[in-house]
Amino acid sequence: MNLSIFIARRYLFSKKKQNAINIISIISMVGVAIGTTALIVVLSVFNGIDTLLTEATDSFTPDLTISTAKGKFITTDTILIDKLARMPEISSCDPVVEENSLVKFGDKLIPVVVKGVDSTYAEHVNILPSIVSGIYSLEKDDKPAVVMGYGIAAALKIRLGTLSPVTFYYPDRKASSASNSALNSQKIYPLGIFSAQQDIDGKYVITGIETARELFGVPGQISKIEIKLKDPNQIESLKEKLSVQIQPTYKIENKYDLNRSFYAMMKSEKLAVFLILLFILLIASFNIIGSVSMLIIDKKEDIGIYQALGMTKEKIISIFKLEGNLITGFGALIGLALGTILCLLQEYYGFITLGNGSYIVSAYPVKVIASDILIIMITVIAIGYLASHFPVKYLVNKIVKS
Repeated sequence: MNLSIFIARRYLFSKKKQNAINIISIISMVGVAIGTTALIVVLSVFNGIDTLLTEATDSFTPDLTISTAKGKFITTDTILIDKLARMPEISSCDPVVEENSLVKFGDKLIPVVVKGVDSTYAEHVNILPSIVSGIYSLEKDDKPAVVMGYGIAAALKIRLGTLSPVTFYYPDRKASSASNSALNSQKIYPLGIFSAQQDIDGKYVITGIETARELFGVPGQISKIEIKLKDPNQIESLKEKLSVQIQPTYKIENKYDLNRSFYAMMKSEKLAVFLILLFILLIASFNIIGSVSMLIIDKKEDIGIYQALGMTKEKIISIFKLEGNLITGFGALIGLALGTILCLLQEYYGFITLGNGSYIVSAYPVKVIASDILIIMITVIAIGYLASHFPVKYLVNKIVKS
């Protein structure tokens, strides 16, 4: 065994009666362990929330969309749709009519986005698990129906099963200035309420594509084509491929373009929490500085003996550097084990629940990602190294004369 490692280990795990320095070293190790555990747990919770919200958002956000480069609507291009459907990378492609509208129920009037889809839409996207009340259906008894977000239903104070429909309004494109009404209106019965992500819940209602075309006065037209891929990892490559093949009158956007603010927010929040916990860990590292500094002062006589036996200054410095690294390393390993075990137990068994209420999941979502653990371990070890490197070098140089 290396002499420096042997001496450093003896100082840390000495079987002699413990003194204040040993206690401070243990406290330093516990502080590193708690900080590491907190980093793993909090980042894993953020990963779980991120995954949950992403899955919920992806129910309504396609991997790719093809829309007109100018204007809001375009004549349905059946040749393009057939071509897309035959591509091996594509799982489904759905023509969609989407536009802003006003919806009224009782004395409540709010703006919404009406999304008109065909009958196979629910088979291509994961929307059914998001239905929290009622059913997903775009018609009832040959009459148009609508499924709306939870936020819209709450704002309108809608209760499913009532005999009163909601009324949608949209400017009539063909109306003249002399006409009595410049608005198209449609009465549609709500059959279901979905809950996915707050921005979506308070924004979207889903109905049949022909119902939307009639409301907006665009027969035979669509707003865009929504594409779901068999392998989401091919989003960028297929986007580039389609950009070359389709006409310049179309534009292609991926889900990151469509929800840029959402994905940026999730990354920035996770980074902010990581930096806050890292700052707390930096404060905890002062315990390491204190314990190693006190150890050097306490072992001043030992240092003299080492020097008399011919040990170089660099070798003496390495002993106490290793002492600090051992405190950090053992603390990080304990924190890693504890944090990972806690997260895996929550991930698979869900011991900590969200309590009573209408939630998408019953327990706090957690997801352990190996890359996060690796980054945490490298960061913690780097902090421990810096916390022991400079104080040790300074104090040993003060004690050991060249």
